[in-house]
Amino acid sequence: MKHHFLNETRGLPQKGPDNRIVHWHVFRTPEEADDYVRHIVLGAEQRLVGGFDQDSVGMLWWVGVEVEDLTHWGNMAAVHKHAE
Repeated sequence: MKHHFLNETRGLPQKGPDNRIVHWHVFRTPEEADDYVRHIVLGAEQRLVGGFDQDSVGMLWWVGVEVEDLTHWGNMAAVHKHAE
């Protein structure tokens, strides 16, 4: 994989005061997750995050965008996720 963070064990983002991940997408194969990254355009004070985890179906990989300052980013109601 081209994106090293996909090789790290990291659970899906959870709601909470420490979560600054504003968008994430879940995949069932690492290749799909790796390919998805090239379609993301980051803004100022944003970075790519992600990793792999497991649920009752099997392995999953996720890719997300984390912002530096959530209050500066905007509306918390706009935070969203997608699963394949």
